[in-house]
Amino acid sequence: MIKTFPASLDSLYEMLAFIRVQAIAADFHPSCISQIELAAEEALVNIVSYGYPTSSGNIEIECQVKNEDFRALQIIIRDQGVPYDPLSSFVERKEIPAIEKRKPGGYGVFFILKIMDEVHYKREGDTNVLILVKYL
Repeated sequence: MIKTFPASLDSLYEMLAFIRVQAIAADFHPSCISQIELAAEEALVNIVSYGYPTSSGNIEIECQVKNEDFRALQIIIRDQGVPYDPLSSFVERKEIPAIEKRKPGGYGVFFILKIMDEVHYKREGDTNVLILVKYL
């Protein structure tokens, strides 16, 4: 299922509710749903806060339940904001960098990497595509 939202903090609750409904439908445990929401919130707040510094835009969220080797919820977040690969600052994924070597910013990407089972980023034309995967 795909839904588009304004890239605004005012839309954050609605975006997270959309993801929550998809996670519930995929039979995730409530504690796991809370983790998924936390990871999604970190990603979405970063996009809203930094992706559109001089203009407004939209965020498209697509949720898919995958039944390949493992049942999983795949959350695909697309925006046409400033090109930004959130994974580029983490040389070794899921390892927190030393404070003195870390670029300015919070630990949101680190939390996303710790919570989700897979995190991927790609740039498709003028679109940032962030893929978050959580296995059931």
